Amino acid sequence: MNVALLSATEQRRLLAAGELSAVELLDACVAQYERHDPALNAIVHEEIDAARADARSADSARTSGAAGAPLSGLPITVKDSIDWAGRPSTWGDPCHADHRPDEDAAVLAQLRAAGAIVWGKTNVPRHLAEWQTFNPIHGRTNNPWDVARTPGGSSGGSAVAVATGMASFEVGSDIGGSIRWPAAHTGVVGLKPSFGLVSQHGHTFPGQEGAVDNNVLGPIARTVEDLELVLPLMHEPHISLPEPSQTTLADFTVGVLLDNPVGDQDVAVTETIQAALDQLTDAGLRLVEPPPMDVLVDGQAIGQQLGRAAASGPNSPPPAADLARYDEGGRDYDALIAHAFRMTHREWMSLNDARERIRLRWRDYFRTTDLLLTPITPTTAPPHDERSFAEQRVIVNGVERSVVEQWFWAGIANVTYQPAVSLPAGLAADGLPVGMQAVGPFMSDRTVLRFAALAAAVLGCPLTTLHARW
Repeated sequence: MNVALLSATEQRRLLAAGELSAVELLDACVAQYERHDPALNAIVHEEIDAARADARSADSARTSGAAGAPLSGLPITVKDSIDWAGRPSTWGDPCHADHRPDEDAAVLAQLRAAGAIVWGKTNVPRHLAEWQTFNPIHGRTNNPWDVARTPGGSSGGSAVAVATGMASFEVGSDIGGSIRWPAAHTGVVGLKPSFGLVSQHGHTFPGQEGAVDNNVLGPIARTVEDLELVLPLMHEPHISLPEPSQTTLADFTVGVLLDNPVGDQDVAVTETIQAALDQLTDAGLRLVEPPPMDVLVDGQAIGQQLGRAAASGPNSPPPAADLARYDEGGRDYDALIAHAFRMTHREWMSLNDARERIRLRWRDYFRTTDLLLTPITPTTAPPHDERSFAEQRVIVNGVERSVVEQWFWAGIANVTYQPAVSLPAGLAADGLPVGMQAVGPFMSDRTVLRFAALAAAVLGCPLTTLHARW
């Protein structure tokens, strides 16, 4: 038995029972790192000796009979962009290769106070502004299912570390799918919490302090039970999340939407999710109508503009050609990014007002429906493509498609601040994992996780297939 591949919940049980020491567990995770990371490049900074000292301290405290903290002895890694005092927080930017923050991010301080042992940081794309994971400092992170493919981004290193047992769980961030994309492409689970539930302090671009609109920090793990274990220890202590009323799948009503309204959807992905839905309905899940299409499409379009405005600060000035194209009526992705740099506050307020109208329509929908189920990405993990956004293409059903179409599903939950979980639906015909997304009403995070746990018990875990290959 490789204890590094067990769930964090099971690892915690073994530690508490004295059947496993914190040092043994850390060494098992480090062994996974030494065995697999040369081919995967998930870890960009490690402090194994310091972590081993922390593990020895955890073991000594347990031996002496001291009450253990909730996460005592669990080894974790953390996304490069999340501050760990005195360690590099580069955001994949050579200009900030030597940036070392003075204090831990709030969420990391919470997890360390709960006993988690941090031993490494994981790779990101430059400025987190990619759906893949590569940058000029640390290079490219590869997908453990197929190293010729991307694990997704921007929390790509995070998901790879979890999928391969280098960490018990991870902390990622998500402004447009950056937790759920990598989770879907690597066969793990990830929660994009409700906006504001988890503090953003310590997850800001060097030189900036203000929270970023749409952005959240959240957990990535191997099982939904691990997400349920970790989330209460991450979120703001003054927020109390409602207890779910549902106890079985039959207690849930869910809307389902499988067809991408802004682009093509890979047949293999649709078939895999449909097969998962068939299993869930056989287990009692009740299906209802999805929300009106304009709520999804309009919300996603508003989200692109608001998200670009929020993330535009640290980037270089936009190309003049992109600005000119926007002025001429162009609304492609690069034109929207370019315009975000000069967006006026009045324009932002108008978009924010439109966002609130969309949020109210979601509120009305969720008065009679518990969740919305969708894909997360229109394809399984694509091959690496390190060209510019304008040049990048993804093959969908044998046809080249714009990469921007890939973001629709993940983006619908960000702009409206709603929680969304990425749950493995199974393996597609190409042998790669497919993710299914469950979106719930604002601050229904525990309900979303309750559904995911019940669904996972029916659908199983595709990581057993990955681990069996090793």
